[in-house]
Amino acid sequence: MDCPNCGDDLVPFAELPDDLRERLEADPDRGRQSVAHRRRKHTACPDCTLEIHGCGQPYAVPTDAVSQ
Repeated sequence: MDCPNCGDDLVPFAELPDDLRERLEADPDRGRQSVAHRRRKHTACPDCTLEIHGCGQPYAVPTDAVSQ
């Protein structure tokens, strides 16, 4: 599946590179759902960091995606 923000491939959240996944997990603006839930249900774009719910709805939209 392609990222609707930048067009790169989305990957399961748990399969993001460790440094990126850990940074996103620690981000207080993305803490509305547990890390366990996000690892199990979300996909994410490793390039722009858009996070998508398992149901397909955006979860964490990168600031630069909404400021354009």
